[in-house]
Amino acid sequence: GLQVVAVEPREQMLVTEAKGGVRGDNQGPHRIQGMGAGLVPKVLDLDVIDEVLPVHSNDAEKIASELWMIGLPVGVSAGAIVNAAVQVCARPESAGKLAVAVIPSFGERYFTHPMFSEIKERAEGLQKQPLPEPFDNTEYGFATARG
Repeated sequence: GLQVVAVEPREQMLVTEAKGGVRGDNQGPHRIQGMGAGLVPKVLDLDVIDEVLPVHSNDAEKIASELWMIGLPVGVSAGAIVNAAVQVCARPESAGKLAVAVIPSFGERYFTHPMFSEIKERAEGLQKQPLPEPFDNTEYGFATARG
């Protein structure tokens, strides 16, 4: 059957606590934007959640960065979700089963996140390069030089 796994910051395990579990050590601020806003939403139906997987901010940032490098610009919350999905899929009981991880946003809104500080510094140091001259498209069958 269907198994629903919720993901939350390891540093702020409120859903785990709301489901009767025990919070981990070092609870407090985290760096997973879009997740763990310091409360359990009233609209969250805890009964549909079979398991809660906590993911540390460092792990979420690492996976989000890896996803960016393969062409999937996502936020840190997506990194947490994919991290949790990988954990679930690595279990022996998951062999041969279909897993779906829902990534609820795109990464363009997260450029101010500390995860991007190194990339930002490198980009700010780049020299602008002149654009090449446009070429004449008439030799490719277009009616005008610019197609």
